[in-house]
Amino acid sequence: MTALDENPTFRPCRPRAWNGRYGRVSGGGTWKVASVSGDWHPVVKWTTDDMLVECRAQKCEGARQLAAAVVEGKRHMGDAGGGSFVINEFGQVIVPSSKGDGNRVIVGEVSGGLLLENPLADTPPERWIRLWNTDGLMPGDPWELPYVGAQYNLNGRSKIYCYRTTDDGGSSEFPVSQDEQLIQAFRKIRRTGAVRFVVNPYGVVLTKRPAGSSWSENEIWEPVYVGRINYKKWFNKEN
Repeated sequence: MTALDENPTFRPCRPRAWNGRYGRVSGGGTWKVASVSGDWHPVVKWTTDDMLVECRAQKCEGARQLAAAVVEGKRHMGDAGGGSFVINEFGQVIVPSSKGDGNRVIVGEVSGGLLLENPLADTPPERWIRLWNTDGLMPGDPWELPYVGAQYNLNGRSKIYCYRTTDDGGSSEFPVSQDEQLIQAFRKIRRTGAVRFVVNPYGVVLTKRPAGSSWSENEIWEPVYVGRINYKKWFNKEN
């Protein structure tokens, strides 16, 4: 198993406007802060096999502080408190306004492995979901855990980029350098065309591809593992 400290810590900051990279995809999983037994708690809403399940983060001080910071960020923008958020590949916690007005704030950074309870597991070894565990996976292997992360893109010319929306419309931003090893992994899965993908909080790269070998009217897209980002070739961390 990929080693990671399973006692996560959270370093909060006062909510401040976030104008940096931000994107998330629908379907598969969403980070949320929800009320659990009267207390705010981080959870992942996970859609799998036409089921929606709630994966609660393991109770610990880091998770408690993260939830409190998200609630503060929501209220800073005039929201009630709970709702969705994103943890990007640098551990930065970004909170969007629930009003859908495009406002976002950063509320801190989380480090270490945040364990998620798996309500579909019956035995203790599988009780906890570790989103960083990629042991034994090869590019194209099914990803059987929540599909959560920050959204990025691979264009038809096989260049990784992020689309940044601005008041004037938008523009494409490219990383420090193109990671050819990661791009080759993408092209083993999706040989041509543009690809939308996510990078989870632990640098794990995931995408979706059509299930089965032939096209169908009701195409089902399955999440698959691609690889990991090389932070030296990735986008710079934004502060």
